[in-house]
Amino acid sequence: MEIINYQPSFLLKWSSRLTLFSLLLFYAIGFRYFIHAALPSDLLGTIYLVTAFMGHFAFLAFSLWLLILAPLSFISPNKKLAQTIISIILLLSIILLFIDTFVFQQYRFHLNLFIWNLILNDKNGEIFYFSTIMKFIATLAIALLIGVYWLASKKISKSINVAFPAKKIWGTLLSLYLVANFIHIYADAQYNQKITRFNQNLPVYYPATAISFMEKQGWVNYEAREANRALTIDSSQNLVNYPLVDLQFSEVDSKYNIIIIAIDSWRADEMNESSSPNIWQMAQNGLYFTNHYSGSNSTRTGIFSLFYGLPGVYWDAMYANKISPVLLSTLLNRGYETGIFASASLDNPEFNRTVFADIKDLRIGSSGSSPIARDRNLTEEWLVWLEDHSKNQPSTPFFGFLFYDAPHGYSIDRGLPAPFQPEADMNYLLLNPDYDATKIRNRYKNSVYQDDYLIGQVIEDLKEKELLDKTIIIITGDHGQEFNDNDHNYWGHGSNFSNAQVKVPFVVHWPGKQPMQVNHSTTHFDVVPTLMKEALGATSDVTTYSSGNNLFSPTDKQWRLAGSYRDFAIIDQNQIIVSGLDGIMRVYDHTMNEIENPTMNMELLSDAMKEMTRFYK
Repeated sequence: MEIINYQPSFLLKWSSRLTLFSLLLFYAIGFRYFIHAALPSDLLGTIYLVTAFMGHFAFLAFSLWLLILAPLSFISPNKKLAQTIISIILLLSIILLFIDTFVFQQYRFHLNLFIWNLILNDKNGEIFYFSTIMKFIATLAIALLIGVYWLASKKISKSINVAFPAKKIWGTLLSLYLVANFIHIYADAQYNQKITRFNQNLPVYYPATAISFMEKQGWVNYEAREANRALTIDSSQNLVNYPLVDLQFSEVDSKYNIIIIAIDSWRADEMNESSSPNIWQMAQNGLYFTNHYSGSNSTRTGIFSLFYGLPGVYWDAMYANKISPVLLSTLLNRGYETGIFASASLDNPEFNRTVFADIKDLRIGSSGSSPIARDRNLTEEWLVWLEDHSKNQPSTPFFGFLFYDAPHGYSIDRGLPAPFQPEADMNYLLLNPDYDATKIRNRYKNSVYQDDYLIGQVIEDLKEKELLDKTIIIITGDHGQEFNDNDHNYWGHGSNFSNAQVKVPFVVHWPGKQPMQVNHSTTHFDVVPTLMKEALGATSDVTTYSSGNNLFSPTDKQWRLAGSYRDFAIIDQNQIIVSGLDGIMRVYDHTMNEIENPTMNMELLSDAMKEMTRFYK
């Protein structure tokens, strides 16, 4: 290629200054992210918001220049060609940012390839509607922007030899980014949600955290942390509108005790007479839901969907604003004593700052060198807790949560029966599409069997204390566990949304209700509205505080949502639509075969989008 007018030094200066000019537009557009946000009322919060806003957009702009525009300045053989390409890239970045502000205002999450795909395929305006006047204004704005860029480019080119402190400006702005991250590290370790609540407003913003490091260095003020944990942000200062209305209640005839028992990684087909005989026996005398689904293929969103009755996309908002689920807040307001006993730590995932944010003196985890040892510890401590409660507060209703972990770690106690043989330790290095899973599946079954044994002790203790007639018991899993069920080399959980990873057992003991096998489809989202309505006397419409329905009112679910740590799925009777970490939308059948050129139901996607955003202001 013939080199014509090769001027890399000129282009570096010019592109850096044009990027700084673009940054001014980033700032002007970026204010739209905070139109509905309540500004901080304290000094530290104000400093954080200013430094995060200015520093983050500066970081994005500088990264764009450093990774794309600066290399273009070197490799382009022609100055005019390079200027044109660089200007187009900066123009597109501003247009994308502008579009993202509209997406955020409407849906409270940011533009990704999934949303972009919806925009491109939404030919009838079922999801995004743009009137003729809006299109005209947008076209005019783009034309104006192009004109402004042309003038700015000319002005910068003419004054390229005039001294300009670009390096100092970049250095100052990027230092603000560092300041914001240091403030966030401190605020996050102190559970200061007055600061962390702003994170979701900024696009691709993932500020630094270092809780463990701060604790090890002794830099955490635990008194301040507990004060912050107890502090509730005024609802007018956050983006979440949950519940949608002030809930109304009627008096209930009797206050039932409520116990939720969850087993990590419990497959639906392992609720049987062989693997879980004690729970199976309870199912024969209670309510057994045979077609039940978690809201996730992983722990964080699975437990979140169980206690909030909401899709996992709301996790970040609830975490940032420290909003407790209405189920827990109602129980506490009704005077329930709480006993929370988990095998694994409740601060990872951060259930201590979400689900159980309002529980004082929360028991974070259990002692023991293995999951099954910790499961035994939680069972023993629960039995002691209940004994103490029965002696000292027999007339006070209680809520208990027991979270077992052995199947997740394929953990067994050699001192307990392990009837499924032969078995073997799980070795992930050996897994492949042709691996015979019989032995590790038997190890998994033994871990389920031993947790069932411990849960049997809990049930027997309730029976001995004559509490079964006064207690609602729910036993389920947070998610499933796959053993290459679909022949695509998927093992464990968190990797897809097929039944092997999201379908879980669901057994209910409810005093006064006749034993029944329930075959219609139910989900974790249905637990909160059922308990709120049937046990706690909530009269408000269930749609004002959850995405679910009453378990005892069969509904024809055409689709359901499921989520993971950074992706989500829309699941209907024929396919699974997944938006992954990369934002790309992929469609599978229920055995994880990818569907080429799928037909998209835009009405379904529109309904799903509304459900994932209607609890934002």
